Amino acid sequence: MNNLRQLYKEKNKYEADLLASGFKFIAGVDEVGRGPLAGPVTVAAVILDPKKPIYGLKDSKKLSSKKIEELSNQIKQDALAYAIVSATPSTIDKIGISVAIHKCMRTAIRKLSITPDYVLIDHEYLKFNKIESKAITKGDDNSNSIAAASIIAKYARDTKMEKLGIKYPEYGFENHVGYGTKHHRETIEKLGPIPNVHRYSFKPIRKD
Repeated sequence: MNNLRQLYKEKNKYEADLLASGFKFIAGVDEVGRGPLAGPVTVAAVILDPKKPIYGLKDSKKLSSKKIEELSNQIKQDALAYAIVSATPSTIDKIGISVAIHKCMRTAIRKLSITPDYVLIDHEYLKFNKIESKAITKGDDNSNSIAAASIIAKYARDTKMEKLGIKYPEYGFENHVGYGTKHHRETIEKLGPIPNVHRYSFKPIRKD
């Protein structure tokens, strides 16, 4: 537990400095699912409660599925506010992945039950009306708020991909969650892409 407490403290520098500067509600924002060939891109925004530290927060890609579920439930229970927003594959095809992510990020901030006065974003820089913001390199490794957003976004997206796995068992969505694995690519080649499940604007589905 002492190691987890120390890790939380080390990853809380941005939040601690902002709180000391007079900011009260700090939101962390992250996306999951930028690169897959199928499924939505999912964004989460989280305002953690400084009085209820959640230990073990880290980049969701470094956590087991069981731990992601446990932490996701704890974040939703103990955070001051959270919001989860997704863009469908058809939307991604229409406006592009970067624009889709930015729209989801802005929507997630608007949907928070508490309006933040500062936003920390993993990698991306966005301006918000009357809200200060900062892009953090490797944010889910350096900010508890961003790590929390990464975790609940991944759990939400993985849950959707598991449901697609049940609906389309041949594609194995529950295993690769939409990424371009050898099995996934071979299945697309054999059975074809699925409308509004696959991203037709992404190679190799898109044939140039």
